[in-house]
Amino acid sequence: MTSGEETGLAMSLVNEVTCQLCSSLYVDPVRLDCEHNYCRQCIIDYWKKGERRELGEMEEKNNSGFTCPLCCEIFPQFTLKSNKLLATIVDRMRGLGMHHHKVPLEGPRKCPSSKSALVRRGEKEGGRGLCSVHWEPLKMYCEEERIGICVVCAVSKDHRTHRLAPIEEVLTQCQENFQMVVRHFESQKDEIKKLYQKSEEEIQEIKSQSVSLQAHLIQETDHLLHCIQRERERLCSMLQRDTERLLALRQKALAHLSQETDTLTQEVTSLSARFQEEGHDPAALINDVQEVTVRIQAQFGVLDGEVKDWFDLGIYKGPIQYFLWKKLEEVIQPGLCTLTLDPATANPFLSLSNDLTTARYSHTPKEGLSMGEARFEFSPCVLAKHGFSSGRHYWEVEVGDQPDWDVGVASETAERDGWVVLSPENGYWTVGNKGVRRVGVYLDYEAGQLSFYNTEDMSPLFSFLGENFKDTLYPFFYPSADSSAQPLKLLNPRT
Repeated sequence: MTSGEETGLAMSLVNEVTCQLCSSLYVDPVRLDCEHNYCRQCIIDYWKKGERRELGEMEEKNNSGFTCPLCCEIFPQFTLKSNKLLATIVDRMRGLGMHHHKVPLEGPRKCPSSKSALVRRGEKEGGRGLCSVHWEPLKMYCEEERIGICVVCAVSKDHRTHRLAPIEEVLTQCQENFQMVVRHFESQKDEIKKLYQKSEEEIQEIKSQSVSLQAHLIQETDHLLHCIQRERERLCSMLQRDTERLLALRQKALAHLSQETDTLTQEVTSLSARFQEEGHDPAALINDVQEVTVRIQAQFGVLDGEVKDWFDLGIYKGPIQYFLWKKLEEVIQPGLCTLTLDPATANPFLSLSNDLTTARYSHTPKEGLSMGEARFEFSPCVLAKHGFSSGRHYWEVEVGDQPDWDVGVASETAERDGWVVLSPENGYWTVGNKGVRRVGVYLDYEAGQLSFYNTEDMSPLFSFLGENFKDTLYPFFYPSADSSAQPLKLLNPRT
């Protein structure tokens, strides 16, 4: 600190402990209720001289009490409180010889003629950096309340326990911090501009991708809708043909029945008349009667034996939705893959079923297995026999009742000796330790997508996107290491 700065600091401190009435260091300082301080004898003399006379006769009539020379607050009683803390500070400054620093002081203010004028004056001076309570300069800053305060406020009960600092010091630090932030902001403008441009590009990409995905969804669902529509039209056409056929049969039978009934009615009438005639040929009449009787009896048979042909309800009122589902299985792409496990890749601690669709961990390894490059040496894993190097494929796996499993795909060139680390960097794209029983795996080789689903509701579990697949990928399986757990099972389509 330079000598000039030291002198300025000393003068400032002296100013804070100097009585505004006698312009000297406080002697037996006292504090008024308004928190202003004076020498005890100075304030007594001030009041004895009769400040009220200076305010004028009207003021004397309207005010009865004792007035502070600085803020003009009126006190109804003559009460003085010793300020021991301020007295101690003054004694120490006298011991340092600082009472020789003379500071020009502003004399006591002349009090306004009314309380309303005092309020207006306080508002005006408070706006110039004066305390609105004590009319002292705002020299301190309260960090708790984030406001400027005067020295009197600083020692008051409202702020004495708060974190305080000189307001100029806080302002300087604030300005330095602000300038530093501004410099950083200026240096980041180019990055902000790039980020803004990137965000704009991403917005356009999102919009474009949304349109593309919507088109894909419509195309995929339309494929199924068209299949259902075709099957519905086929069934409806079949029903229409059967309806026409059955109606034709009924109409034909009805017409035949009506015609035969009319004919028989006429012949019965004729035969009845012949019985009444004389000279008829009895043999001929007998033959005619017998013929008509046979035909009438045949007519009774027609009534007893109705046309039995009817709609085949097994077709039109069966499990129609199941029929449609079976048709959809024929057109769904990709359909459910048929996979089998490859014994040549199975770790010796894995036990495979005879149909090569299940794998279970065993504490006892199989003996006599050749340890070729294809087999997993230490990790209890196994691959499927068939791999994929293009196209879209989907398969499902029942992972059992334990959470320690992993399924996915493995690159043909992925290392299998030693302990296997399941990561794309090592040629393994897998998911595991999920609270599900059945997992669906979808591979789109060209798109670089591998997605996993909970087959109960086809909710997604995880996806690898934007991968650069190069080698043939084989379905990968790691069953639970608990030998008592349910085996891992491939859920192939029903044959």
